[in-house]
Amino acid sequence: MVRRRAPAAPVLVRHEVEVAGLDPRHDGVTIAHLSDIHVGNLTPLDHVRAAVDLANGAGADVIALTGDYVCWKKSEIPMLREQLAGLSAGRVVATLGNHDYFTSSRGVTHALASHGYDVLRNQHTTVEVRGAPLHLVGVDDPITGHHDLDAAYAGVPEQGTRVVLCHCPEQAPGLAERGAALVLSGHTHGGQIFVKGVTDRIISRMGRRYRNGFYKVGDTQLYVTPGVGFSGVRVRAGDGTSAEVALFTLKAAA
Repeated sequence: MVRRRAPAAPVLVRHEVEVAGLDPRHDGVTIAHLSDIHVGNLTPLDHVRAAVDLANGAGADVIALTGDYVCWKKSEIPMLREQLAGLSAGRVVATLGNHDYFTSSRGVTHALASHGYDVLRNQHTTVEVRGAPLHLVGVDDPITGHHDLDAAYAGVPEQGTRVVLCHCPEQAPGLAERGAALVLSGHTHGGQIFVKGVTDRIISRMGRRYRNGFYKVGDTQLYVTPGVGFSGVRVRAGDGTSAEVALFTLKAAA
């Protein structure tokens, strides 16, 4: 019997994000970001729980989840409920991804909500963090055509910091036009297997602009995480593909 080699565990990656006009009370606010968990046959239980432990250990004010919690099978939904339990922050918010719709958006939503996580489907919620309003805007999955930017932003107050969750990063220009300070996305896995000179060319031919890391889109900072889990194969290789939990600290722009 051939045993699969255990994949490299996710790591905590820290970033500072400068925000113009940031409320002084939000200087130092932290947001932990997880995406593309893909529970199931390819992503081991201990791999997922390591990511949960990293997020909890960071002591973030908010934990943001940006979709693709499952792969393809409805049998993965109970696994999601079990494996992603116990995330702890002042608020845990989530949006859905394309694989969640391929499987069962209703089932995935119920699994997340059973832990008290807020699933934002073209909605927003405002949480008081350190005495100032932080607006968390959740855009539903664009890959399957469920996104509605106007609905997601409807009623968002002008004052306060705006952080947007959207599974696919290609919506960033429209989100920037609506005044997002920070957009958090996933979907790409950083290419998952990155080959210099090949992967970026393929992504470009697919009409995609954002693979991994930070991008400046207008006045907005977009961050595309390679995520946590695996899709297709249990391999992550090459620059910008390592499994991670990203931790952002908001800082007032000089």
